[in-house]
Amino acid sequence: MIDFTEDEYDLLKEVFNLAMGQAAAGVAVLLKSFVDLNVPDIKIVKAEKVVETILVDNSPQTDQQITATRQTFYLNNILDGEAIVTFDDQTFDNVSKLLGFEEKMDRQSELEIMLEMTNIMVGACMNGISNQLFNKEMSFVPPTVLSEGSSYNKVIYGVFQRSQLHWDYTMLAKISFKLKNESFKSEMLIFMSEQATNFMHQSISKMLAEF
Repeated sequence: MIDFTEDEYDLLKEVFNLAMGQAAAGVAVLLKSFVDLNVPDIKIVKAEKVVETILVDNSPQTDQQITATRQTFYLNNILDGEAIVTFDDQTFDNVSKLLGFEEKMDRQSELEIMLEMTNIMVGACMNGISNQLFNKEMSFVPPTVLSEGSSYNKVIYGVFQRSQLHWDYTMLAKISFKLKNESFKSEMLIFMSEQATNFMHQSISKMLAEF
């Protein structure tokens, strides 16, 4: 498993920070409101520890009902992985109001908006990372709805059981988005393959060497 030095890890966080800013800007344009971000939490995690790592870090909301989407991304034979984006029920209930509609949307329209938000958030963030590290744009599979009205706990257990994973470790990044009045709250979990983690480490090392 790859270990980043302290300097490499700091630079990696800065790369993610800049990419996250682009993602937040995309959501802010859609919602016509400033979006707050947390400091990115980035870890290299063994497959058998993924569920534990996510749920321990998110212990206050493990029983919360959420809608979850997922999107796969790739860049030639360099980067590949997927993102899972979760929206709490309050955000789902507020989506019509957030977008300025006088009447509440039907469920299908709300899901389509969640998928569009996923596309904006994942696309901006991952392209921000790939442009900084490899000067290239990513490719994306259209996002899909992973789960509706399930608990956060159930979604994570369902996706990340060790028997379902085809990799031994992953680079896991957790990014939280919210409005100041908390009428919109979303979390994005990004998972990179071992190969992607290796290539990112090589690029980060090269960038440091050039400073």
